[in-house]
Amino acid sequence: MKTSLKFFRTATLMAAMVLVTISCKKNSSSTSSQTADENTTISLAASSTSAESMYDDAFDVVTESSEQSGVSTNSVAGKTVNAIGATNYSFVNVACATVTLAPATVGVFPKTLTIDYGTAGCTSNNGVTRKGSLSVTLTGPMRTPGTVVTVVYNNYSVNGYVLAGTYSLTSVLASGGGINYTITITNGNITLPAGGVYTYSGTETYTQVAGIGTSTVTDDSYDITGNFIYSGNGTSISGIIVTPLVRSADCANITSGTIDFTYKNISGVLDFGQGTCDNVATVKVGLTTKTITLPR
Repeated sequence: MKTSLKFFRTATLMAAMVLVTISCKKNSSSTSSQTADENTTISLAASSTSAESMYDDAFDVVTESSEQSGVSTNSVAGKTVNAIGATNYSFVNVACATVTLAPATVGVFPKTLTIDYGTAGCTSNNGVTRKGSLSVTLTGPMRTPGTVVTVVYNNYSVNGYVLAGTYSLTSVLASGGGINYTITITNGNITLPAGGVYTYSGTETYTQVAGIGTSTVTDDSYDITGNFIYSGNGTSISGIIVTPLVRSADCANITSGTIDFTYKNISGVLDFGQGTCDNVATVKVGLTTKTITLPR
C-alpha cells in the first residue's frame, strides 16, 4: 500500500513538471512571437512613413513648378512668354528640373506640366535627389478652388525610392481665404533602395494655416490629416494621422504631429517631434521606442 502511494505521488509530481515545462515553452513561444511582431511593426512604421514622405514630395515639386511657370493663380505677372501666346514654355526650375508648360497661352486649360530631372537626375539645394519625370495635368490654376491636378510618375525616383501610381490634388477654398487640398494616392507602388517592393494608397487633406492671402508658396504652411495602407512581402500596416502633421514650405520634412499604426493586433505611434526642422522621428511600440531617420 505504501509502495502504491509512493508511486502515485511520484507520477503526479512528474506530470505536474511536464505541464509546467509545456506551459513555459508556450509562454516563451508566445513572447517570442509577440516580440517579432513588435519588431515588424516598428520596421513597417518606419518604412511606410518614408513612403508617405516620398509621395508627398510631389506636392512640393508641383506647387513650386506651377508658381514658377505662371499657373499657380489666375495672375501670370512676369511670365511674358505666356502673354504672347507661345505654344509651350520651358525653363529650369529652382530644384534643377526642366519644366515644360503646354499650352502656354494664358487662360487655356487643361494644361500639362512636364517636370523632367533626366535619367541621371539632379540634387536640389535642400539635398533631395530626383530622377525621371512627372507628368502633371491641371484643369485650372493650381490655387484656384475646384482645380484638379493629376500627377503621373514616369521612371521617377526620390533619394533612391522609385515611385509609380497616380497622385491627385483638388483645391478647395477654405474659411479665412486659405487654399486647402484633398489628396489621393492610387495604385501606389514603391521600390525601396534596398530592393523591397510595396504598395501604397492613401488620402490626405492639406489645410493651409500660413501664407494665406499671398500669391507665393514660399511662406505656406499646412496641417495634414488622413490615413493610408502600406503592404508588401506578405505584411500590411495601416496608419491614421491623429495629431495633424505640420508641413512648411521652408522645411523638407514634417516638423510635428503623430501617426497611429496598426499591424495585426499591435498598435504603435510615430511622433515627428515638437516643431524642429529635421529628418528624425520616433516610433513607440509597447515598451520599445526607436528613433528613425527620414529619407528626405
